[in-house]
Amino acid sequence: RIIDNRNNFSNGSVSAISGGQGFCLPMSGRSLIFTSCDKLDWLSGQYVVASPDPAVSAEWVVGGSNAVQDNNSGYEFWIFDPNGSYSFRRFRSHNVSDAFGPATATRACHMKLNNWTVANQVPANVLMNVRVRARVNGVNGAFGPACRLAINPALAACPQATLMNIPGNAFFSCGEVRNWGAGNYVYARPVSGANRYQFRFRLPAEGFQVVRTTTTYFVQLNWPTLPLQVGETYDVDVRVSKDGGATWCSTSDPWGNACQLTIGGANMNAMMAHDGVAAAQGEVSLFPNPSRGDLVTITLAGFEADVNTVNVDIFDLTGKRVMARTIAAQKDRAQFLLELDKSMANGTYLLNMTAGSERFTQRLMIMR
Repeated sequence: RIIDNRNNFSNGSVSAISGGQGFCLPMSGRSLIFTSCDKLDWLSGQYVVASPDPAVSAEWVVGGSNAVQDNNSGYEFWIFDPNGSYSFRRFRSHNVSDAFGPATATRACHMKLNNWTVANQVPANVLMNVRVRARVNGVNGAFGPACRLAINPALAACPQATLMNIPGNAFFSCGEVRNWGAGNYVYARPVSGANRYQFRFRLPAEGFQVVRTTTTYFVQLNWPTLPLQVGETYDVDVRVSKDGGATWCSTSDPWGNACQLTIGGANMNAMMAHDGVAAAQGEVSLFPNPSRGDLVTITLAGFEADVNTVNVDIFDLTGKRVMARTIAAQKDRAQFLLELDKSMANGTYLLNMTAGSERFTQRLMIMR
């Protein structure tokens, strides 16, 4: 994503960055960390955080005061309205704290929002883009992909919620597979002060909807009326209340961004026992994923060098094999374009690849 003006432009004019600024390719991988990216309920004074660049961190003088730290190595944050009303760049160097502590090699990753001249401060309630680039000894890298950003005090006071989607979190639930029955839970991202959570499970194409209300940020997948079905992939969104459900947090739509949740079964669990092997022993990628149900490029690397074919099997969540292919491999790598069976319905599938004695598993989503 280079520029994003979704839901932020309706006057009929041409979208343009202020001052005739454009963008350059290629982009770098430098971006905000997950919890700062696409956050639309910022307050002035909070810290927008970039992911660290090893070359920038290497310029940090361990134990040194600000006076000896590098003033031309750090991160440049570019905040702009994709429709031209605002553009400002803020450089965070090693030698300025920006009131953030402790003093470490990643301190410059933290930019205190609107901690600069009032005339250039980010206006509230305007949807912005923010991009980041690294600077090492005065030499700028390329800007990375855009995130969305908005200062919104009302939404910050009572924010929208979503399923837990922070990578690495023990309660990660967005895009996951869960069994139906006692002891199986999905979790929302907790909202400070919330005392009611509602989880909405939907199959829009079938008109199915069930809403579960809890006093906690998690819900057990075990209720008697309108139970969820094995093999189905549901859209799940969450809303929260701070007054026992009398009102729901929002400045417009109270429901936060939807995640998908797939209900698995015993066959699914047997196959998922292999999930994660690929991450430890090789590299697997599917593109695009989610797929529109037509073509997907599959890349597998890192298996035994003497293997010359890879078997590819695709299973639905009941354990039924829906596709099987054998493709050529060369020097521990296989890459090919797979044409999917058009009869495959929307939802989650497991793609198993067998290369010699090793097996790799990856989830494939189909969304038309």
